[in-house]
Amino acid sequence: MKKIILVAVMFVVILCVACGANAGKERAQQSTDTTETIAAEMNAKGFSEGVLKKSSFKECPYILSVSEFKDQLDPINLHDFFKTEIPEKVWVKYASLRRSNRCTAARPVSIIEIQKR
Repeated sequence: MKKIILVAVMFVVILCVACGANAGKERAQQSTDTTETIAAEMNAKGFSEGVLKKSSFKECPYILSVSEFKDQLDPINLHDFFKTEIPEKVWVKYASLRRSNRCTAARPVSIIEIQKR
């Protein structure tokens, strides 16, 4: 009798562990699908995927790198959107400016719209 109960308990434990492992895979897949969906939606709205990095140049405090271009951008009006903390990963709409560069590392752009990623 004890052997039957032990086998039944082991079966239930193995079943629970197996179901839990599959649930984790499903959540990871849903997360990937959600990220791809958000990226497609933001690209359709005209946003570009960007990364803001603190610059070593005094003239341009932040450098914006956009995924679709290899050159660096100098967002001149970034503090109009973020007063305190500047996020690293952003979705951004911008317009190029026809003016002289503030620093040699990047070309100036004006931020039209920006959101955290």
